[in-house]
Amino acid sequence: MTVTPAAVEEEAPAEKKLDFSFPPGETELGIIAGIISAVVVTLAALPAVIKGAALIFAILWGMDSVRKTSKYGLGTGVPSIGVLAIGYGVIGTLMGLALAEYGRAGQFYPGVLVGVLVMGGIGLISGIMSNHEKLVAMKIPHLERAMMELGMTGTLIILLECSIVTGSLNFGAVLEDVIETGVIALMFIFSAFAIFHPYNACLGPDERRERTRMVAVEIGGLICILLGFAQIVIGTSPYGILDGVSLVVFGAVIWIVFFRMFIRACFKEAYATVGTGLIKTLG
Repeated sequence: MTVTPAAVEEEAPAEKKLDFSFPPGETELGIIAGIISAVVVTLAALPAVIKGAALIFAILWGMDSVRKTSKYGLGTGVPSIGVLAIGYGVIGTLMGLALAEYGRAGQFYPGVLVGVLVMGGIGLISGIMSNHEKLVAMKIPHLERAMMELGMTGTLIILLECSIVTGSLNFGAVLEDVIETGVIALMFIFSAFAIFHPYNACLGPDERRERTRMVAVEIGGLICILLGFAQIVIGTSPYGILDGVSLVVFGAVIWIVFFRMFIRACFKEAYATVGTGLIKTLG
């Protein structure tokens, strides 16, 4: 005699894989973002929208570096490593700008990349010292590479933001329009937020790289809006007020599109979360 169960448990559907993913991996993202942002940052005469797009690529690279380091259990170090990266960026930017002041040709500033390379070297040394058994001995896999990447991407982010606000990478203009006005404080806070918050917000066993990247892109859109307003107020762009307005519109579109994508992805993937009730206590 065969007993038919009253209810048959349905097999959980297999996770749907993305048919297309850009870029396909962390290394590819670093190469693509590094080349794009490095080329754009040396061409300071480009419109702000192009610089904003390159800025988002640099933010994605930084977010990926934070993610691959922090997923090994860095804990409260997730915000700290993001702030450290932008700290590297501020120092590398000032170094690169000072060197470019003596070697620039028109609106082409190849000297600023020296600051990027130096901060990459300092980041690598920091990672080696942090993982060395006789020093800090954190023993985090791939920390050396991640710290090197964070030093480079942090510098590229701040350089691009300074270039957007001033319309150039003239050392004096950056000091006057970015440092003395206090805009550098907004750059520091929101740039650090952009690279550490995505993984911090999506942290958990169901964290997915594609969904985490959506947060990084939408924060990049918010930064473009802020930088566009700063450029309009300061008014130093060679293209006039339309340069700042176009960046504000670009940032708003990016923010709305990717914020909606992130929320929809959260709703779609939340079905797998099972409520277990309150945590039982002892005694």
